[in-house]
Amino acid sequence: MDHWGRKPALLAAIVPLFSGWIFLATASSHFLILVGRVVAGISVGLIAAPAQVLLAEIAEPRLRGLLIGAPFVSYSMGILLVYALGSYFHWRHVAWAGTVLPLFSFVAIMFMPETPVFLARNNQLNKASRALTWLRGCPIQAKRELQQLVDRSKTETEESANQSLWQTLTKVSLIKPLIIINGFHILQILSGTYLVVFYAVDIISDMGGSDINSLQAAVLTAAVRLAFTFLYCFLLLMMPRRMMVIGSGIGSGISCLAIAIFMYIRLDAVKTPMDTYVAAIFILIYIGTNTGFMTMPGIMIGELLPAKIRGRIAGNLFTIFNLLLFGVAKGFLYAKQIFKTQGLFLIFGVASFGASLLLYLMLPETKGRTLHDIEDYFQRPNWLWITRKRTAEEERRRHPKGSAEAEEGVPLKAAVRT
Repeated sequence: MDHWGRKPALLAAIVPLFSGWIFLATASSHFLILVGRVVAGISVGLIAAPAQVLLAEIAEPRLRGLLIGAPFVSYSMGILLVYALGSYFHWRHVAWAGTVLPLFSFVAIMFMPETPVFLARNNQLNKASRALTWLRGCPIQAKRELQQLVDRSKTETEESANQSLWQTLTKVSLIKPLIIINGFHILQILSGTYLVVFYAVDIISDMGGSDINSLQAAVLTAAVRLAFTFLYCFLLLMMPRRMMVIGSGIGSGISCLAIAIFMYIRLDAVKTPMDTYVAAIFILIYIGTNTGFMTMPGIMIGELLPAKIRGRIAGNLFTIFNLLLFGVAKGFLYAKQIFKTQGLFLIFGVASFGASLLLYLMLPETKGRTLHDIEDYFQRPNWLWITRKRTAEEERRRHPKGSAEAEEGVPLKAAVRT
């Protein structure tokens, strides 16, 4: 990404996704089906980082959260679409249909500009100016933003002139966001965000009996996930990031504890049809509240990492995340044998509360702030967001009157006194 650019990296990552669907659609053996899945899986891993970085770098601060969260709406919609198509069409036809979106995406991205951040950092100022004008629609605003990018790039070049990559990676201003991102990744996975979707039918069966239509359960969980992903993306425009994700974690933790208590109460009882409905409702509530966690990894990687290292680090973070998810998903059935389903939901609940606590203590509020402001915040001496010294202006923002308007306009770097 840092060498070729965000746009070429994203285009290159789409090619194996298209190829993977072709492999699946034309596969004549189980081996070729596996090859198709591997190729498509590699593409999914490659796409995540440049897509999130590109969206973060082209978006205006007021729309950045919505745009970074939009891919997770597409992700949820894709799951529901494949489930729905798979219930009516042969899987080969579904695989052929899967080639359409990568093809359209490739063509659409071809016509969009490279990110102004990358162009400015590589001294392609004319292209950066044209890109900003195209994105913002206002030459005056584009000129002002370009000057900020150039000034920032010069300052970073002077500061890191004699620094090695290792020195850059060990700077406190990078370690802070890495702790937040990686800590949240671990707790999010342990909170069951993806596990409950992967094993929804098995879990509902454990909770309320085995009389469950697997297709209906899959479609219903996907539909609920999609609806709440839409809701959380809308909330990203309306409320602070911290409030949304912390509330999501608390709601997720409470629903997990409710599920665990329900299962302990019904442990030795005779299963009834009502148990199935109660179990399904609890699971859907959990999926709804926990969906707020799903949007955060992309937002964190796009917003919290410094621009000079964002391209090199983002891919590594997504790799670590996917490796952790792979390990936990594969170990889920073994863990269920040891802890039972009710014990796992206790773990999910503790992890949800732990994630909320981590974000409450350390995650800065980024809504309405520029990426430069966020970088400046992490260069301050405080490690915890809650221990920052508030300015008089921020104290005024804490009062109900006018707080929403002020929240959008006060730079993050003003939140901490030097």
